Amino acid sequence: MRMAGVLIHEVCSDGRGGVLWRAIPRHWRLLRALWCGAALLAAACGGPAALAAPVSLIGLRNGVPLALHEGREFPLTYSAEMARFAAEDARSPGVGEVLFTGSSSVVGWRTLKQDMAPLPVVNRAFGGSTSVQLWYYAERAVIARRPEIVVVYVGDNDLVQPTVSVENYLKYVRLFNREVSAALPHVRFVYLSNKPSPARWRFWPKFQQANQALRALCAADRRLTYVDITRTLLGPDGQVRPELFEEDQLHFRPVVYREWTRILKPVLERMWAEDPPRE
Repeated sequence: MRMAGVLIHEVCSDGRGGVLWRAIPRHWRLLRALWCGAALLAAACGGPAALAAPVSLIGLRNGVPLALHEGREFPLTYSAEMARFAAEDARSPGVGEVLFTGSSSVVGWRTLKQDMAPLPVVNRAFGGSTSVQLWYYAERAVIARRPEIVVVYVGDNDLVQPTVSVENYLKYVRLFNREVSAALPHVRFVYLSNKPSPARWRFWPKFQQANQALRALCAADRRLTYVDITRTLLGPDGQVRPELFEEDQLHFRPVVYREWTRILKPVLERMWAEDPPRE
């Protein structure tokens, strides 16, 4: 099946979110993966012209389908989350909301609806996700909900990988923007800066480079807004404040989300009151 230009693995699914090759004997799995890759190439079934090269399925890793796109491998980890999103949409379809997505820093925002009220918000983040996975799952995580504004926190899990450059991270941010905008031409995006944390402090120079590039990307497109949240996590000496984090020194204590609300909510309220930019 093809969704808004991204070729996806449900071509080889059982129609209920399960992957058929899980039931196939182990020595047939690789052949099945190769067959699926060929099927994906022929799976264009409507929608806009392809926005990127096809995604190939190259096998399994620890029982999880492994995909390849233009040299970058990534696991298709989130079938359960996408099934949950689909069930939520079936119960309560959403149109014209403020949709939050990205990785665990947004998943952990348990008070999001209360913090952003009366703005109509929905949380469609999936923990551990990277920019390539956000792009890949854009149809099911974001487009299906038809939001007015999309708030994104992604990059934390990209930039710690030595094989993922700042340029590669930005590539999938751009592809995600194109993917969503192709389906929802008047959608607007808010990108939160990548955060410093004690657990990943050694990567902070790379994160700063990514934030500078993300800021420049947003400045060049009136549909994109960049919001810098780094100051909520750094002390006057420029060092990260460990007391703001849980024991893993990566995820937040609730006080951080109160600070994020103070910075982000006025931006969203202003955007909500404005008409979206038109071509």
